[in-house]
Amino acid sequence: MNIIVTPLVAVLIFGVLNLSLAEETIEKHPDRKDVAGVDGEDKEMLAAQKKAFDTLKTFIEAIQDREDGKRYLLKVKLEEGDEVEHVWLEPVKWSDPGLLGILAVDPVAIKKHKKGDVIAPVPSEISDWVILSDDGSKQGGYTMDVIERRRKGERKERDR
Repeated sequence: MNIIVTPLVAVLIFGVLNLSLAEETIEKHPDRKDVAGVDGEDKEMLAAQKKAFDTLKTFIEAIQDREDGKRYLLKVKLEEGDEVEHVWLEPVKWSDPGLLGILAVDPVAIKKHKKGDVIAPVPSEISDWVILSDDGSKQGGYTMDVIERRRKGERKERDR
């Protein structure tokens, strides 16, 4: 089971889901509006995570020269037994030689961590990053884009 949780958009990956790119569907979590489901082998989501990893240098450079009016968030993978959960850290800072952040939400499946825990991820645990500006613009947020695109598609389907 994989889970991605964010204060903005969250993805819960249920092992029992049969989702495909053709369907572009997400499953809502019954208890949390900030959590939704995506298959753990979803190629579009995996590509988004790879893009985030490949562009991580952009985030690291930006966070070392922070700008007022911007929020810097980092999504990381937490593991406990067979459970894997992706969660957002905010605030995040550079702490040479790496990034350090505060867990922004209580994880759903991972019980060894809670909101407010300090997390120091290694690069392989980073699944996304985003810089949000006061004017509504953003940099990064590749997994967020996948979920938002799918949610818009589902809304269009419902409205037909």
